[in-house]
Amino acid sequence: SVDKCSFCAHRVLSGRKPACVETCVGSARLFGDINDPNDPVAKIVASGVAKPLMPHLGTRPNVYYIYDLERAT
Repeated sequence: SVDKCSFCAHRVLSGRKPACVETCVGSARLFGDINDPNDPVAKIVASGVAKPLMPHLGTRPNVYYIYDLERAT
């Protein structure tokens, strides 16, 4: 069976980050509010560096990927 990620809503509601973000050894995962222009994650998304997979499908995903690490720094 396939489960959809809930971004650990129960953890976020209690002020914690999703488990995958907290336990990522390389700090490769970020979590934030893309609707808050002051949030670091929102700034990365707004810069155009982070992009969703297959945006042409119109599913409006909430997961973004950085493909070019040189542009992200």
